[in-house]
Amino acid sequence: MHIQQADNTSRLVPHWGYVERVLPCTNDAGSCEYLDSVYWMHDVSMLYTFIMWAVIGGILALIFVLRVLRPRTDSRTVTTSADPNAQNPGSSYSRAWASIQSRLRKWLLPESFLSFFGHVSRLQILVLAILLGYLLIFSLVGIVYKIWITPVKKSTLHNTRSGLGGFSDRVGALAYALTPLTVALSTRESLITLITGIPYQSLNFLHRWTGRVIFIQSFLHTLGWTLIEGRFYQPQPMTYKMFINETYIVWGVIAMALITFLYIFSLQRVIRWTGHEFFRKSHYIVAGVYFGACWAHWNHLACWMIASLGIFGLDRGIRLLRSAMIHIGYYNGTKDFGFHSAQSTIEYFDDEDGGVIRMEFQHNHEAWAIGQHFFLTFPALTIWQAHPMTVASVPEPHPAAPHHTYIIRCRKGETGRLNKLVLESESTDENKEKTATTPVIICGPYGTALLPTRPNVGPQVTNLLAIAGGTGISLTLPLVLSATASPFFRDIPVDFIWIIRRSSNTRWIAAELEELKSRAKRRNANLRIHIYITQEAPSVTSEESHIATEKDVEKEISSINSSSSFSSGKNPRSLSHHSNIQITYLHGVHPSLQNIIAEFLESRAVSSYSTRVVASGPDAMGADLRAAVAKANDGGKVWKGDKRWDVELVWDCRNG
Repeated sequence: MHIQQADNTSRLVPHWGYVERVLPCTNDAGSCEYLDSVYWMHDVSMLYTFIMWAVIGGILALIFVLRVLRPRTDSRTVTTSADPNAQNPGSSYSRAWASIQSRLRKWLLPESFLSFFGHVSRLQILVLAILLGYLLIFSLVGIVYKIWITPVKKSTLHNTRSGLGGFSDRVGALAYALTPLTVALSTRESLITLITGIPYQSLNFLHRWTGRVIFIQSFLHTLGWTLIEGRFYQPQPMTYKMFINETYIVWGVIAMALITFLYIFSLQRVIRWTGHEFFRKSHYIVAGVYFGACWAHWNHLACWMIASLGIFGLDRGIRLLRSAMIHIGYYNGTKDFGFHSAQSTIEYFDDEDGGVIRMEFQHNHEAWAIGQHFFLTFPALTIWQAHPMTVASVPEPHPAAPHHTYIIRCRKGETGRLNKLVLESESTDENKEKTATTPVIICGPYGTALLPTRPNVGPQVTNLLAIAGGTGISLTLPLVLSATASPFFRDIPVDFIWIIRRSSNTRWIAAELEELKSRAKRRNANLRIHIYITQEAPSVTSEESHIATEKDVEKEISSINSSSSFSSGKNPRSLSHHSNIQITYLHGVHPSLQNIIAEFLESRAVSSYSTRVVASGPDAMGADLRAAVAKANDGGKVWKGDKRWDVELVWDCRNG
């Protein structure tokens, strides 16, 4: 503190995170009392930051313990039951656990305050509210609310000293302590994900909001000290000029400017203006400089910035290592050792919404789990961008080289340039679809497994309802293919729902649909397929409505050489050639997801198993699904042994 005065009899008393205290105090009585309060408030602030991290660590430890204590079902025992509908209530412990989960989902799964928070569940909002409540309370508790009027030497002026300085330092210290958490919530190689099992992309909501909280705290810290040094301390403007020219204050101003940039350019409206690629790269660079500026501003609390830089650097280092482990090696036997990108084949399907790309390639590396995704970089376009894409294929078991398939909606930015690359290609396949080849660099896999498997036990068996909207089929297709191929899912209901705009969209996965159709007809598979087409009517008039033959529907699904045209109609049409395969035309409306889930639970799901709804699609679809799944959960029935009402939602947002 610059108002402290030392002499030959003074001693320095260290205070962690602050400048040393000069004792005894030789200032006037008011200033000495003020200094006592400042150092006391600072010590309390340090205590509160440590308590905050103790609470965070305790919550993470609790979640980890709950994951360990969670009851597990032995698939080998359950699936040997002769009748999958036979009641299997399980132990009181497992029923209580499932019943509590079901009751919590009913209240915490739906979305709330949509216009303010966006498409997130109440659980995420609750976690944020708890954090904000902690920060608000401990920003105001332990502040000395008192004013001291102290004289200015050799002047008739007076300084006005108060608890504002302690409050400003408090919010600044909490902002520093919150920074490593904010960085950890943004990383792909997330330690939080390893501990809690929560996918890293689900943590982005908290990352955005903790970043906004840091911006507000930084603003309050800056405003407080600006008022103190520019208004309450005298004489002016000399006091403020001396203050603003100090090196650590200059770095503070720079840090405030950088955090303001990070806040403004992370707003969704601004991202739409500048593009997602600019947002990502500028965010990385400016964030790194911001950590350094904060370090230079107040090096007494550099530990928080060192931790932030460490998490930031470790995340990016592991990313590079992942890609290197996948791509560095021998290309052909023992020849050509080095970095080798995968060579992909791209097929383009044109439509009124910008078109869709199907990308395929084979590359030798460890297989991924169903539902995981990779970050793809296209060197022919740029090496500075990587896009997350879910693998739409089932990984081959070792030692076969995994085959990657991706279904990509063409939009602006990188996918738009990828689309342009295909359209500029002169090659066409035998079905007259535009094709091209391009190298690909992959990093991953990321995400949680949709069919978690324990060694010598098998996959987790549940009633399975897979719902996809558009290119969300990338998530649900490999799940259904894998589940219906597993002996553990024999006689277990699996419903495959795909909501698309036009019948021509089925060409994206024509071969896979044929395989699913053949499985749906088998007696030992309990698979039902239902495709909803929302922007077309069947090629029949209202007076000519009929049930199509098997040949008619196969033509709708499998036709690649030609696209069908349909006349308009007012009522939904359902075309089926097999009891387990349906195509429904809705012509301008969307199916009721609540009705789909309710019908599956009432007529398809078996009571011996819990239910999983795995879905991917646009934001609005996710909102409807959260509400529908929350309504379907019934903790009372679960406690009585009817497990199907323990309904879990696995949602992957996909705007395409």
